[in-house]
Amino acid sequence: MLLADAINAQNAAWWTAQFTIAATLPPDANKQVATGFAGSVAGVHQNHLLVAGGANFPAAMPWQGGKKHYHDKVYVFTTKDQQIELINQSFKLPEKIAYAAVCNISEGILYIGGENENGISNKVWLLQWNQYKKQVTSKAYPPIPVALTNAAVTVINKKVYVVGGETTNEATNHFFMLDLTNVLAGWKTLPAVPQAVSHSVLVGIGNATNPALYLMGGRKKNSNGISTLYNNMYEFDLLNNRWNEKASLPYALSAGTGVWCMADQIVLFGGDRGTVFTQVETLLAAIANETNPDKKQVFINQKNQLQSTHPGFSNEVLLYQANKNEWQSIGKIPFETPVTTTAVKWNGAVYLPTGETKAGVRSPYILKATIHHNRK
Repeated sequence: MLLADAINAQNAAWWTAQFTIAATLPPDANKQVATGFAGSVAGVHQNHLLVAGGANFPAAMPWQGGKKHYHDKVYVFTTKDQQIELINQSFKLPEKIAYAAVCNISEGILYIGGENENGISNKVWLLQWNQYKKQVTSKAYPPIPVALTNAAVTVINKKVYVVGGETTNEATNHFFMLDLTNVLAGWKTLPAVPQAVSHSVLVGIGNATNPALYLMGGRKKNSNGISTLYNNMYEFDLLNNRWNEKASLPYALSAGTGVWCMADQIVLFGGDRGTVFTQVETLLAAIANETNPDKKQVFINQKNQLQSTHPGFSNEVLLYQANKNEWQSIGKIPFETPVTTTAVKWNGAVYLPTGETKAGVRSPYILKATIHHNRK
């Protein structure tokens, strides 16, 4: 299936974006389709795409009493005739994990923290594809100082940076760095993020004159149960070791994903604008505080209705130009758009593996985005 979405008229001469469904996960046991996963580990090593772990609700939706299941299976894809195909699904991660911070490094796919049935993890693993033995292997890296889930990560100039994330009780403003040229030295603590944040996007731009990290959007859960949603954007100046506020996103956005594109552009795919999310959190707070059983049930019914009729997440693709400090929309994804996934650059395209498309609902698809810059 192929659908193209052009940029709005003002920018049509400069940018176009094309989207396809590149692959479909194999069906679950005793089902006709795959359930899909949120918060998977995804990346490329030795020209193979690995999609692993994640969480879903295989039996029933959460408002119907369904329990979240965590997974450890690894799906291995390769390229064939300009397509991708599944070649193996027999390997497993060292343990079940979802919502880790994931980035590609030259040695493989690094994933940091995350969560499973046992709680939030501080473990760090390198996932690799052994091209000669046709095997998936895992290697332990130094644990991150604080157990975190839903953190953001990027790698630039052989250094891995992790920002924010959640502990059991709260969002954090942690900022850690691991130097890949001296892994045994472990993680270094850097200047705290200006605000506690989870579910954000962190992208590095590694030009020689002004290497920087860009932290976009996210949210912060609060003690009253209702999260603060962010449209803020911050730049971390790697030369001067400080945070600077930059042009805000057009709207609050969390749980999206993005990549560095070309010289000084960042492309963001989808995300949750939070309208339904805030309404659900507000009702959950009302349920927790209500003592009258009849009134409590009214709130429960309202919450369940909101979740069961969830319209899906933002399908807009946003472009940030660092040299101009400007945001613009460059099109829309013509499919149900996943959140809690990792954008993976591979062979000139960007892949969005599985993810959550509505409350409790996962995607069985791997989307492919091809972004063209049409110079005059």
